[in-house]
Amino acid sequence: MEITVLDIQILKVLHKEVKEVSNLIAEMTAPYKALQQATKWLDQQEACQLLNISKRTLQTYRAKGILGATQINRKTYFRLSEVELLMQGERPLKKQKK
Repeated sequence: MEITVLDIQILKVLHKEVKEVSNLIAEMTAPYKALQQATKWLDQQEACQLLNISKRTLQTYRAKGILGATQINRKTYFRLSEVELLMQGERPLKKQKK
């Protein structure tokens, strides 16, 4: 077993530097936290359950631009706000075909 002894001054300096880095990270990520909390995302299963539709119908909504989606790796996500608009009968803007 190996025992390492640190001087208390070194430990205090190290603690101060870690705290500064932590504060810097918090400062840099602060603008994105509000955005992340404001946007709720649903996966395919959750969107299908809310809309009471099949996965194939959901895919058709994506293809026609009725419901926008974001893909991360192989998983597809939908904005809760857009799903709610669709549930209320108000469709989000359709994509313009080029």
